[in-house]
Amino acid sequence: MITVIIPCYNYARFLAEAVDSALEQCGPDLAVEVVVIDDGSTDDSPEVAAGYGDRIRYHRKDNAGLSAARNTGMELASHDLVLFLDADDILLPGALAALLEARRRLDPPPAVLASKHLPVDVDGCPFSAEHPATGGNVNHVSVRDLVLRNRFAPAVLADRRLLLSLGGFDPELWASEDRDLWIRVAAHHPVTLLDHYTLLKRDHGECMSRAAAKQTAAIERVLKKAFSNPDMDISAIDRRRARAVCHYQSALMFADAGARLSAIARMTQSLITFPIGHVDCTIPRLSRLRGLVSLLFRK
Repeated sequence: MITVIIPCYNYARFLAEAVDSALEQCGPDLAVEVVVIDDGSTDDSPEVAAGYGDRIRYHRKDNAGLSAARNTGMELASHDLVLFLDADDILLPGALAALLEARRRLDPPPAVLASKHLPVDVDGCPFSAEHPATGGNVNHVSVRDLVLRNRFAPAVLADRRLLLSLGGFDPELWASEDRDLWIRVAAHHPVTLLDHYTLLKRDHGECMSRAAAKQTAAIERVLKKAFSNPDMDISAIDRRRARAVCHYQSALMFADAGARLSAIARMTQSLITFPIGHVDCTIPRLSRLRGLVSLLFRK
């Protein structure tokens, strides 16, 4: 028994795909409740949701942001196991069954079980025609891993009781609210990552990550919260690594936005903060230096 929580704000054009992909997870041994939280949409989202009748639960609230919408969804959910699905994303067939099976194999069961996602364009088409191979293994994700950088999309299978006991998603965060919560969870409970693709995640011009300055500010606030949390023992060198990764990610976002000078400043700051060695295993050793050179000579 799982509740799929779909927060929606002015995503009427995508909402049906998200809802359909959640409803299609139902099976003889898997009951799925779909809860749509309309965060004060001004488009046709209410009409799209109404078309499903009693196949879904629909709740409309005043606009208060993604964190508040997800928290409301957790409070309204009928089941303790929940999955968060953004209204512009799509669950792959068998996604919930794969997550549940992985969770059953683990003792103790994780508070948060994440998986992998495939980036797709605004029309839902994968950027690559080649489907990546997966092994189905489950790996532990530590506080340190999450402090260095986010590791997965927010479409996780989670125990809502534990998330709510930790305060849920932070409504003060404009972005990276999921990473902030996973860090807080990992300080007390198991967080794991399944090597299996369960989600198509849209990458389009309205994604939060495109707003480079606001996204950077949100990441910096997440790190500040983590560094000041007495439950987390984060070494000085890992704090420097985390700040360097933040500057690096910020540089990439500013570069994508066409803000070359801001991108140069952030990439330079990343190298100053942590000049040598690997800042994170997912960032090649010389990529920051190559990135800075490329930005400096870009016309």
